[in-house]
Amino acid sequence: MKYKKSLHSFALILVFAILQGCVSNGREFPSRFEWLQKGKSRHDDVKLVLGEPQFVGYSDSTPSWTYGHYRYRLFGPSHTKELKIYWNPDKTVQSWSFTSSFPEDVNAVSGQSGQRPVATPIK
Repeated sequence: MKYKKSLHSFALILVFAILQGCVSNGREFPSRFEWLQKGKSRHDDVKLVLGEPQFVGYSDSTPSWTYGHYRYRLFGPSHTKELKIYWNPDKTVQSWSFTSSFPEDVNAVSGQSGQRPVATPIK
């Protein structure tokens, strides 16, 4: 009996998700990075704020972590945002990049929101 109730609950959730036409992947994270400092912020600092990275890898032999939040919609626009952090050998931030298609981030970077930009380019 419990199995049938669980199956019905799962089916209702699935139907609701399909009707909404929205699937998310990754974790939501803040789009402000004043706390993230080159040569100062360390692995533990980043994990404290953002948790474990969604992806790890290398860029030209430099270790990198990627945090992503992806919202795909069947109806309407989909949005994504990614934060990539590149690490020095001493486990401090070498550089980072942030990209987003979420309207609030696009407006902040383009200056339309009245706020200062949330990201700066890697130098």
